Amino acid sequence: MHSKVDGRSVIKQSQVNILAILYKYRFGSRQLISESLNKNPDTMYRNLLVLIKHGLINVRLEKRSKLYGISAAYYLTPKGLRHLQSLPDYSFIDDSIIKGSYRDKSVSENTVLHTFAVFQQILALKRQDPTLKAFLRRDMARFTYFPNTPPNAFLSLSDGETTRRYFFEYVQDSQERKAFYQKVSAYIDYFDKGGWDVTGADIPTLLFVAEKANTEYRIKRLIKGALSKLNPDVEIQILTTTKRAIEQIDQQPVIWTSVEDPDELIALEDAR
Repeated sequence: MHSKVDGRSVIKQSQVNILAILYKYRFGSRQLISESLNKNPDTMYRNLLVLIKHGLINVRLEKRSKLYGISAAYYLTPKGLRHLQSLPDYSFIDDSIIKGSYRDKSVSENTVLHTFAVFQQILALKRQDPTLKAFLRRDMARFTYFPNTPPNAFLSLSDGETTRRYFFEYVQDSQERKAFYQKVSAYIDYFDKGGWDVTGADIPTLLFVAEKANTEYRIKRLIKGALSKLNPDVEIQILTTTKRAIEQIDQQPVIWTSVEDPDELIALEDAR
């Protein structure tokens, strides 16, 4: 399947798939896009160059990228978003997302690196369980029942009989304590006041991935404080792990711990 750009040039379905991945994650490296689509990185590079030539995507070179083994950040241009929106499978793309995409060329480097980390962590979780479904913020924007400030990702795992759902957040070491405490409190308040009830599903487990071990220790204390102060009437399961643990999930698949019992490791599929 092919689609026309500017009424003349034609791009392949494999290139449309790249646009769709960048729509979902907002920013992606060649390596991350290649893995998510199960494609050869060299072939991916050639496809990315074609999409840049057509003005459908652009690229940013980040100053700190070499530290992360990432050379460039690709993202959709407004033209690329409009092209995707013109295709039947993506007609749901809202004009507000296209309008907001003008900021992507100038958002902070920290925002890009945070997006990369979430992308990388979701791919790692998918390697562990290919049935995992991930919905990012642009996906969630289509639904009205998510919190006003949605999580970095909404995940679901199904074994055919039971579906488990999760709100997923990556917490950088630089995040201010007050901002994190307010985020956790907002989630607790949202669930406690019945914000999720309209779905008819169980309350999702909250998953927090900390950039470092000491970050995890700090956020566990803040989560405990928020639960103690707000004392919700509903049961909310909150699990944490570290970025390093997710990166090594192929060797050690059981990586999550609860706030109540930080010494007991929990598998994602065993979360309530």
